[in-house]
Amino acid sequence: MRRVLLVNCLAVGLVAVVGVVLATSSSHRARRSLFLPFHTRVTLSGQTLGSRAGQHRKGHVFATARWNDGSRYVVATPRTDSSGRWHVVFHPSHRGFYTLRILTPDAAVLEYAFTVG
Repeated sequence: MRRVLLVNCLAVGLVAVVGVVLATSSSHRARRSLFLPFHTRVTLSGQTLGSRAGQHRKGHVFATARWNDGSRYVVATPRTDSSGRWHVVFHPSHRGFYTLRILTPDAAVLEYAFTVG
């Protein structure tokens, strides 16, 4: 009886230690990001793709940002030109971690990460 109780306690202890180690390592994963000095303006640009060569999708580009894992907010909604080119200007207003997501008319999703310090 004691041996069964001891084995069960050791098993529970081992599971608890493994759980704590896994939780600690997953919560402290290093986020890969580009460091930006405070008051830096970032301009991102690109060109959409089309179904045929030489033809590009035209429409709105939606750029949203998230500061320190908060809620998303709209940064810019520019339109593409006749060649499918677009430009988004991002000017972070606070220090911290930002994620920037850009959705283009050809359904491409571009994600960037910045650490502003």
